[in-house]
Amino acid sequence: MKRRDVKRSYQFLPIISKDNGQLPIKTKPHRPARYWLRRLFVFSPYILAIILIGYLVLFSNIFQINKVDVQGPSTVLSEKLQAESEQFLLSRLFGKNWLFLSTETLKNNLQKTFSGQEAIIVTKSFPNKLTIKTDEQKTAIVWKTGSQRYVISVNGRAMSEIQPHNSPDMPTVVDTNNIPIAVGSRVASREFIEFVTKINTYIKASNLGPEQISIAETTGEIAVKTNAGYFIRFNTAAEPDSQIRALKATLELMSSQNKKPTQYIDMRIEGKAFYI
Repeated sequence: MKRRDVKRSYQFLPIISKDNGQLPIKTKPHRPARYWLRRLFVFSPYILAIILIGYLVLFSNIFQINKVDVQGPSTVLSEKLQAESEQFLLSRLFGKNWLFLSTETLKNNLQKTFSGQEAIIVTKSFPNKLTIKTDEQKTAIVWKTGSQRYVISVNGRAMSEIQPHNSPDMPTVVDTNNIPIAVGSRVASREFIEFVTKINTYIKASNLGPEQISIAETTGEIAVKTNAGYFIRFNTAAEPDSQIRALKATLELMSSQNKKPTQYIDMRIEGKAFYI
């Protein structure tokens, strides 16, 4: 039996509103002015609190740094540190605002400018105090120029002047050109200070002196006067250990040959030693 083909037709009719035959349109409810006033009244304490906090944080004097307390080894250095700190604060977007100041950023900025300081410590105290300390410097040598003597830090910066009656137990470097220096100024590199310290230790351990360590035109060379009267010349741009080994070998060789230098031993050329 054949299945009859039946045509089916579907017709979807729109939903017609009973009122006017139109589709319903959603509209936002009208809110009277008193509704918004009531909402504003409810949130006004929060808005006022935000405005007050913003004013206190950004514009009031409560969190404005009014004093930078610098504790340094000398008045001159302290004044320079304070001036640099004040300049840094004024260059910032939020100026002297205590809350937005990064102590690490200020410390790094001062460390670059005053590289001779062994350590610079920057701390904040609530709500508007800033303290900078530079007391943790390490002394290394004495620098003599003319009649003045200065204590030099491990980074080669003059820390303070030494009074005539004081005699620090540190190696002394004499500038034979008598170039004047000032407290806070850098007179030599850290590498030079380390070189002088090592050479001085060896010379003392070998009972050679030193009677005097001096520079002439540049800190690239030093001349060490021994207690036997002759000088030993070193190249401070080269490794001190290799020159010490070469000097030791030269002295042992001369001793085995019953020879003594009369004027100097020159260690400035790598791998060679000259003596007169």
